Parts: sequence; C-alpha cells; structure tokens
Amino acid sequence: MTIRLMIAIIGGLLATSPLSAQSDVERFVNRMKNDDKNGDGKLTLAEFTGPDPLFKRLDRDGDGVLVLEDAAAKLKEVRERASRFWGERTRPGSDSRRNQGMRARETLKARPDHKDVRYGEHERNVLDVYQSESDGEELSPCMIWIHGGGFRRGDKSEGSLFAANFTKNGIHFVTLNYRLSQHAVAPASFHDCARALQFIRRNAEKWNIDKTRIAVGGGSAGTGLAQWLAYKNDLADPTAHDPVLRESTQVSALILLNAQTSYDFRWIKEHIPGDAWQGEALQQLFGYTIETAGEIDSEKFRVIEECSPINHFSSNAPPTLFFYRRSRDPMVAEQNAMDGIHHPIFGFELKKLADENGVECEVYTVENEKDRAFYNRRWDHAVRFLRKRFHLQ
Repeated sequence: MTIRLMIAIIGGLLATSPLSAQSDVERFVNRMKNDDKNGDGKLTLAEFTGPDPLFKRLDRDGDGVLVLEDAAAKLKEVRERASRFWGERTRPGSDSRRNQGMRARETLKARPDHKDVRYGEHERNVLDVYQSESDGEELSPCMIWIHGGGFRRGDKSEGSLFAANFTKNGIHFVTLNYRLSQHAVAPASFHDCARALQFIRRNAEKWNIDKTRIAVGGGSAGTGLAQWLAYKNDLADPTAHDPVLRESTQVSALILLNAQTSYDFRWIKEHIPGDAWQGEALQQLFGYTIETAGEIDSEKFRVIEECSPINHFSSNAPPTLFFYRRSRDPMVAEQNAMDGIHHPIFGFELKKLADENGVECEVYTVENEKDRAFYNRRWDHAVRFLRKRFHLQ
C-alpha cells in the first residue's frame, strides 16, 4: 500500500482536528492489538473489529491476514504526514474533512477505462480494463490480475490500487471477477478465468492489446488460478462454435503474491508444516469436510489434482516471479495455519521443478528489513520483469 493511500485512510479516521492524529492512530493500533485475542501478532477479518473496507485496504496482498507489526508501523510512520495532508486541505468554506477523505481515497485509485465488461453468464463474470498510457495506436502488452480471498470473497477492484504501476509503463492492466466457491465448487472458478483470458484475446484489437504478449498474476487464491492458466496445456478449441473458446490460454509470464502451488490437501499435509491442509477454504472450494476426507471418491480427487497448478508444470511453463511477505522458516507455517497456506515452501517446491526443466523462476521472501523494503517495492521489480519479457524499451 502506498504512503498516499495510508494517509487517505488515516484521514478518513480523523474526524476532528489534525492535531489529534497521533492519539487517534495510537488508539487504532491499540484496538488492533486488542483484537488479537490469541496473541499471534496477526488478524483475520473475523478477528478485526474495524470496518471491512479498511481491513481490505490494509490487507495489501489479499491473503486475509493483517500482520500487526506491519500495519502498526505503517500507521505510525504516516501519522504526522496525515495531519499535514488534511490540514493543508481544510480551508474556510470547504467540505467536511470526512467528505474530503472519502473523495481522496477514490482519487487515489485508478479508474478503469472499461468497467464491468461481461465475459460470461454469471453475475461475477465481469472484468475491468485499464488502458496503458503508451502513445499512438501501436498494440501494447497486457497484465491480467486475479484477486485473492480464499475463493470465498474478494473483488477485482483491488487491482485499482496498483494498476497505474503497469499502465504508466506501457502495459494494459485487466482485473476480473470469477465465481466464488459459494456460487459453484471447483473447477468453476478456474474455467471462469480461462474464459476471461480467451475473451480478452478475442477483444484484444478493440482494447489495443497485443494478444501475443499477455501475462497473468494474482494474490493468494488468485495465484492458483493464474498458475493453472499458465501451466496447463492450451485450452483453445479451434472447432468450438463459440469463437471465444477458439482463443489461446497461453501466457508470457506470471507475477504471484503469497502463492499456493497445490490445492491438494494431501500434498499440503506432506510439504507444509502445521494445519494449513485443514483449511476451510480448501474444503469449500472442493465440497468436502475434514471429517469426510477419508471418504472422498476418485472423481473428487481427480478434480482436486486437476486444479493443483504444480501438477501441470512442464518445460513449456512461462517465467514465474513469486513474492512472499513471510520468512522461508518452516516454523512460521507450524505456528499459524494462515501463514502456512501462504508459506514460501509452495514457491520453492515449484522452483525445484522449474530448475529441473530450465524455466526461469524467482522466489523472494522476507528474512530481514532489507528484504521487507524490497517486498514493499515489489511492483517496481514486477514491472521490470515484465518489460524484459515483453521486449519493451
């Protein structure tokens, strides 16, 4: 999250004088600490007693977890700047500070050039297109972003917070929604994302997109959907009656935040310490319970294996870039199931395959303050990564 966005959030919290910024922010930090009933230094949405929209803004990776140390440090870092920000914008005759805060938060988000474009029949089969700032009519490459949220929540609008990182560098940016697991179990969400990619290619000329230079990425659950598209054999059906389905699903590169590489609870139990394999999101995604896991039939396991991206990896896979905001220390996964389901072990296990197959794969973790600073600049590195693959100057 950018400093400007954090300022806007704090401004929305400060309904009195800018001089109260410090005490208000400290009270908010204490409130988050009080919410942390189990003392693990993290908050899920269920534990967080603040407004849901604020949780989503603080949850930079969309993995459903706030790390208190990170959130508190960021809030304290900008409290004085927030005071100046709102003080400078409060003049006689102006609107209330709260109204200004609402407008400021909106203006900090990029606005799509084409919003809620329908690519399928379900109400969540919609996407937003942010067109690049490149000059002229020459076709430009495209980055497709798939939101996270445990397959149970999330929205394409999260991409508005960092879309400009791509569009200002000559890369179109598309975000999409897909059916959640309460709407339909797997593989519905995977098939939605495949159709969205094919739909974008079918309409590439309309949006000035170079269909030969398309990357995909996402956060948390979105990473699994993105990898599935990238690693699976091309789904194009040249004989399909629907012209959308004739388009390719192959992509040029992957950008992934806090990724899982398998959704098979057996694989997770074997590779990831702790209880991540028991996650409710996995159960809902595939329609089983831990209590009935021993009764899963071969057809259900076939679906689970099919939807696990690592099972499709081959030498034809595109270059892949993993960012994790956690340490590679296995004890991190042992201590907290939510950290386990977002643990770098997922990425390193896939990197083993990538190295064996000669596929470029980078995995970045946070082991110290230098690593944390790099993680906070991840979009800069992601854009450089893509510009190299897209052969942009």
